[in-house]
Amino acid sequence: MNARFIVLPLLAAAAIALGGAATTSGAHTRSAGPADTFVTDWDLIGQQAYVAAGWTVPEGHELFAYVAIAVYDSVMAIDRSYRPFMVDVAAPEDTSKEAAVAAAAHEILVHYLPSSQTLFLDTAYTSSIEKISDGQARTNGENLGKAVADVVIAVRGGDGFRDFKQYTPPNPPIPGVWLPTAPTPPAGTFLPGMRPFSLESADQFRPDGPPALSSRKWARDYNEVKEIGSTTSTTRTPEQTLAARFWAEAPIQQLHTTLRRFVGDHGLDLVDAARFMAMVGVVIGDAQIACYEAKYHFAFWRPITAIRAGDTDGNDDTVRDATWTTLLPATPNHPEYPSAHACLTPALGTVIARFLGTDRIDFTVVSISNPSLGDRRFEHVNDLEEEVTAARIWGGIHFRSAVEDGTKLGLRTADYVLARHFQSTHD
Repeated sequence: MNARFIVLPLLAAAAIALGGAATTSGAHTRSAGPADTFVTDWDLIGQQAYVAAGWTVPEGHELFAYVAIAVYDSVMAIDRSYRPFMVDVAAPEDTSKEAAVAAAAHEILVHYLPSSQTLFLDTAYTSSIEKISDGQARTNGENLGKAVADVVIAVRGGDGFRDFKQYTPPNPPIPGVWLPTAPTPPAGTFLPGMRPFSLESADQFRPDGPPALSSRKWARDYNEVKEIGSTTSTTRTPEQTLAARFWAEAPIQQLHTTLRRFVGDHGLDLVDAARFMAMVGVVIGDAQIACYEAKYHFAFWRPITAIRAGDTDGNDDTVRDATWTTLLPATPNHPEYPSAHACLTPALGTVIARFLGTDRIDFTVVSISNPSLGDRRFEHVNDLEEEVTAARIWGGIHFRSAVEDGTKLGLRTADYVLARHFQSTHD
């Protein structure tokens, strides 16, 4: 565990710990305070800032980890019910949690997305703060949130976020090696070199890799997605088509709209909402770093490339189809193995189950762009895991090995993070 001690402005001494004791994260019982509005309001503002910036999905997930940590540690400085993640500081008794949330989120977002400051972040902050009675508690909360966020920014300085690397595809192509699927720069190239939030290293849970092109397993993976993931598939059911399209919606917007609904559906108060969002933020942030480290380490080709070049892999059981197309209109522009959705969404299911203290999560994921797709409700954590991973095969963008190994990576990451952070101070 790395530790650093500094004095925060207008506050007591702060111990900044990167790591923690290995105990199990406690389950949520029942929120004691009024239903949260501030944590979810600032999550929505963060989503709007992310969209306005035109950032990619990998950038978005890491941004929300920063926001969630700053908000959570600010709230814990006042409430003290759970152990802080990064910044441990005792706030004055007369400190507004709502003001701390607004100030912490605003400070993080302005730092990482300065172009949105005058566009709408400052206006949103003024509107948010004016909902709180003027006085010393509000002032203390604003000072606290800003100071904690500044420490998070300092600690994470130089962590590799958005330090993009160049990917050079092989020329001529090499069977099995990823070729970009869009003219835009490959996504997430900064992630393999980014310092995780909780994991010891980005490659801590690196999987064994995709199957050898000469293997029966590769032929199985190839022929499965070739049949069920194509535009013209006759074996994919209407429900599978619906699910594939549902899970192809904009990931950041879909996830965070869903998280805000979860907070509302469960009537979480501000403290529990901050804790839940931080659990999600850190687990997703680290699972994504680990996932992309593996992606660019193995740099495995996508089905759209492999199936159109099936005669080059040396396997007699993989027949080429030069005109093959995927159900989903766009293949993500990063290597295939492992699947990012498989790395992240089952990990999210673990967070929800741990937070609620039950695998029967009764969790609804929302559709944000196509009313005909409808929302999708998952009673059990396994239901969520099974559908999202299969949907990537049904959509034609992943092989089975990628979703199976991605799921294992994500679950191991979630277990590791939640064993070390977000425990009750009474544990």
